[in-house]
Amino acid sequence: MKIFEKSIILISLAFLFTASSFSQIVIPNKLENPNEKVLKKIERSKIWITGQWVEQNNKYIWKNGCWKNKRPGFIFLPGYWKKLSSGWTWISGFWKEINIETWNKLYS
Repeated sequence: MKIFEKSIILISLAFLFTASSFSQIVIPNKLENPNEKVLKKIERSKIWITGQWVEQNNKYIWKNGCWKNKRPGFIFLPGYWKKLSSGWTWISGFWKEINIETWNKLYS
C-alpha cells in the first residue's frame, strides 16, 4: 500500500510541476507580426528563422528573426497564433524531423 501512496504523490507532484512550467499567456486579440527585414544571407549553410513572439514578464515581446545553421533531417516550422475559447496564445516555432531524402530535395 505504501508503494501505491508514494506513486500517487509522485505523479501528483510531477503533474503540478509540469502544469506550472507550461503556462500560456492568453490575450483577447492576436498581435500583428512587425514588418521584418530579412538580413542578407552570408553562408549557404544557413536558413532564415522568422521572428517570434516570446513571453517575458507575463506579456509577449517580439524577437527578430535570424540566420541559423541548417539541421540535416529537420525543417523549422514557424510559430503561429492559436485561437482558444478564452482568447489567443502564441505557439512557438520548432524544428521538426523529416525524412533525409525529403530534406535533401528541399535544400539541394
